[in-house]
Amino acid sequence: MNYIVFDLEWNQPMDGKKNSERKLLFEIIEIGAVKLNEEKKIVDSFCELVRPQVYQEINWHTKKMLRLKKGELKQGEKFKIVMNRFLKWCGTEDYIFCSWGPQDLTELQRNMQYYRMKPLSNKPIPFYNVQKLFGIQIGEEESAKNLEAAVELAGLKKDVPFHRAYGDAYYTAKLFMRMDEDLLKNHYSYDLYHIPHSKKEEIRICNEKENILITHGVTEKTDITMSRQMMAINCMKCGQKPVRAKVRWFSSNNKIYYAAGYCPEHGYIKGKLKIRKSEQGEYYAEKVLTYTTEEEIIKIKEKKKLLQKTTKKAMEK
Repeated sequence: MNYIVFDLEWNQPMDGKKNSERKLLFEIIEIGAVKLNEEKKIVDSFCELVRPQVYQEINWHTKKMLRLKKGELKQGEKFKIVMNRFLKWCGTEDYIFCSWGPQDLTELQRNMQYYRMKPLSNKPIPFYNVQKLFGIQIGEEESAKNLEAAVELAGLKKDVPFHRAYGDAYYTAKLFMRMDEDLLKNHYSYDLYHIPHSKKEEIRICNEKENILITHGVTEKTDITMSRQMMAINCMKCGQKPVRAKVRWFSSNNKIYYAAGYCPEHGYIKGKLKIRKSEQGEYYAEKVLTYTTEEEIIKIKEKKKLLQKTTKKAMEK
């Protein structure tokens, strides 16, 4: 098993906004990657510029971040050529993608679809979100640190520039190389450019800290929110047994829901439910249950009370 640690740089329209005429909001302009073998040792690297075809003018933010030289992108090949070279470089041996954050694999697939390339997969793709893993490793799971801050915290030598595809892939690989094997075993992330097709394909991840369920697509949002099984709070240490609710599910925007429960044997459990719309236009949910403290439950209760007061005042006006 090899690890393909990669990073993308992309350009976007000058106003940074998506509209119905723009089928591609983020156009990839650079791919950088580092290949690690099963012992997590660097064995190869990849770095290529991509000549823009959609947005010829470089967005000011992109230009500032990447410090591109005049005419530099014209030296690159078109996306399909670079992408085919990248896939060939990844090799025929089994490999798993790794990236800093969750977005790169989605945008890679979105660019591939735009150029009508064969998809990487028609199902969710497992990968390692090194940013998330780093947070777990240092005990700060709720805080998503930027790459440079993580490198400084880890005490790594800064020997290549940041904010270019190869440099960011290189530093991500250096951090990944320090990850404990036990941490990697049950902490896969999944890219959901393609969601599960059926209930049988739904993704369930259960480890010592959290219980994750990613559902298949449905046509109506209420198919999720009205489902008893979906809205149950389960204790994973009791064999997924439903527990008594301490805070019933609530939401301020009908997209992210919160709840809490209590297991007499294993303690408090907090729930977070995100409802999203897939690229194919179906609704799906990501449900995360985590063991927590009584203090955290109090905070969730206060959040719900504040929302109820705000809603009541708005209705009275």
